Parts: sequence; C-alpha cells; structure tokens
Amino acid sequence: MDNFKSFNDFLKEQHGNPEGFPEKPKVEEPPEEIVPPEDRPSVRKKGRHHAVHHGRGKAYAAGGLAVAAAAVLSLFFLPIPLGYIDLRGTDVLTVDDVIFEGRIREPVNVLQVSSSRLEERLSKDIRLSTVSVSRRFPFVLEVDVTDRIPLAIVQDQFGYAFLDKDGMVMDTTQSIKKVNVPLITGKRMGNLLLGDSVAGGELDAALDFLNHLSPEGLRVFSEINIGNGDDIKAYTRDGITVRLGSGPDMAGQAKLAENMVGDVKARGLSVEYLDANPASPFIKLKK
Repeated sequence: MDNFKSFNDFLKEQHGNPEGFPEKPKVEEPPEEIVPPEDRPSVRKKGRHHAVHHGRGKAYAAGGLAVAAAAVLSLFFLPIPLGYIDLRGTDVLTVDDVIFEGRIREPVNVLQVSSSRLEERLSKDIRLSTVSVSRRFPFVLEVDVTDRIPLAIVQDQFGYAFLDKDGMVMDTTQSIKKVNVPLITGKRMGNLLLGDSVAGGELDAALDFLNHLSPEGLRVFSEINIGNGDDIKAYTRDGITVRLGSGPDMAGQAKLAENMVGDVKARGLSVEYLDANPASPFIKLKK
C-alpha cells in the first residue's frame, strides 16, 4: 500500500505542476510595431493642417489685394496713357490747345486730370464764351465749349476792336478792309486791350439792338451810328437808313426794323428812311 500513489500525485510527478494539471503553453506575442510620430493618426494634427491652409489662403488674398491696389494707384500717378479728350463745340480750339492751356502731362491719362481745374484754366481763354468739363465712363474727358463770336467792331485809340455779344474785346487790329459784322460808329473808345469789356450809354443800346437781330438780320445791317444818343441810326448794306431814336426798346425795335427792311425789299420800294418806332412805325418814300 505504501507503494501506491494517488492519481493526483502521479500527475504532479509527470508534469511538475503542484496543482496536478498541465501548464498552458506560452504563446510568444509579436513585437510591438513602433509607428513614427508623423505617421500616427491624430485629431490634433488634422486641426493644425487645416489651420495652415487657412492661413495660406489669407496670405494669398492679402497679396492679391496689395497687387490690385498697387495697379490702381499706378493709374493715378505713373505716366501711363489712358483714355482721351473729347473736344466739342469749337472751331478755334484744338485738343493740343486743351493740353497746353490745361497744363496736362503727356502721355495723357484722364484719371490724373482735375476736371474743375481744367475748366477754370480754359475759361481764361478769351476766345471761349463758355466752358464745361465733365467725365464719361469709362475713360473719357468731355470738354464742351462755346466760341466767342464777334458781334460788332468799334474804333479805339489806335485802331479797331472786335466785340462779342457781351461787349468783351476779343481781338484788335490797326486796320480793317472787309468785315462781316456791323460797325458801331460815332464814338471812339480809348485804348482797348484783349479781354477788356466796354459798356455804357449808347454803346449798350447798339449792342442790345444787334443781339436781338436774327442771323439773317445781322447780315442785313452794316453799321449803327451812336454819335447822337437821341437819334441812333442803323444802316443796311444796301443803304437803307433806319431811325431808332434813343432806343427805348431795342429788343422790340430790332425785330421791327428787320421786318420793315424785309417788307421794303420784297415790295421793291425806294425809300428815304424807315422809322422803327414801336408806337408808330413809318416809311418815308423817296419822291
């Protein structure tokens, strides 16, 4: 009986396991793979990646705006040709005159031209009656002017002066041969210079008469004599005398005189004079 061993003791001896059961074989686990930090997925890395791209986008946008701003500023300051000048309403002024009198830098860049300053400078040209400068989209500078037109000629101290409708001296000459505007005679002016304005008394009456004639009427009359302020006379180019008196209503008398002369010519009358008195017009026939 001493040599008899229990089944549990037998198992202990066979397997060296104090509990009497075989040990589980050990399974070797594969070594842990080390992943570089840059290859490891990370939520934080995704956020940083998005922020980098967003920052680059802002930098590109800022750079684009800077380039655009520089391009726009260059149009205003650099000598770059841009646009043109549209000059209208004149027979005496040229675009070169506008550039010279307006002190415009060449090549012409209309964005660099002050329209108000150009208008002010051109207004000093005595050849022009009115000046208007404006802009038209996109790059056009409009210059609209009205030329001064000679209305009459007066005798001054050293020769003759051409007056416009306002009595401004727009030209002077020492002698006249053939003229297309009426002469105002009977009174010699002083020394007249370009840009001077003459006015007063009988001269105002004569200019008023001429200003109220039609273009055809201006071609009919050749002279107005203001030597006697109470007996102003107008003369046609074919020798008809029109009495105007002291000129109480030159606007009405101008229209009346023009109609009376036209009627006399249409009827073929030979007249000594016409009296353009609005109250009682009269035609004196030659005997």
